[in-house]
Amino acid sequence: MGLLHCPTCLVLDNCWFNNILKPVLPQHEKCHCVANNISKPISNVNASAKCDLKKFTDYIFSDKYAWNGKRDLFEILGFTTKDSQYLKEQYEQQAARKYCNSKYKLGKLDTQGQRINIDIEFVKNGRNIVFTSGWMVRPKGTISNNTPLAD
Repeated sequence: MGLLHCPTCLVLDNCWFNNILKPVLPQHEKCHCVANNISKPISNVNASAKCDLKKFTDYIFSDKYAWNGKRDLFEILGFTTKDSQYLKEQYEQQAARKYCNSKYKLGKLDTQGQRINIDIEFVKNGRNIVFTSGWMVRPKGTISNNTPLAD
C-alpha cells in the first residue's frame, strides 16, 4: 500500500524555497515529507516568474474592477493600460530575481499552494514606487502571479 499525502503536502511537492524561508515541516502529525537541498536557483535559467498580461489589462486597468481602487492607484502614479506589457515584463523579471535571491515573504499555505509576497520596484515620474505583489510557488522553480497588488 502506498503512502498517502494530505492535499497541502501534495502542493508543496517539488517546490523550491530558501532553507530559512520555507513552509514548516512536518506539516501535521505523521507527516513524512522531507526537504531536499538544491543548488541556488538562477533567474530565467532554471527558475522563472509568470505574470499573465490580463492581470493588468483585464484586472488592474479594467472598468469592471474599478471599485477596488487599484486602477486609481496605478493611474495616480502615472501608469495607464498602455503600460501593461511593460508592467508584466518588470513583474516577471524582478519577481524571478527576488525569488531566487530569497527576497520574498511567506504567505498563506493551503491546498491551493504556498503564497509568497514580493516587492516590485519602479521609478516613475521621479518617484520611487514599491508594489507588494502576490505569487504562488509552483514546482521546479516557477512562481505565478496571483495579484499585481496584494492587499
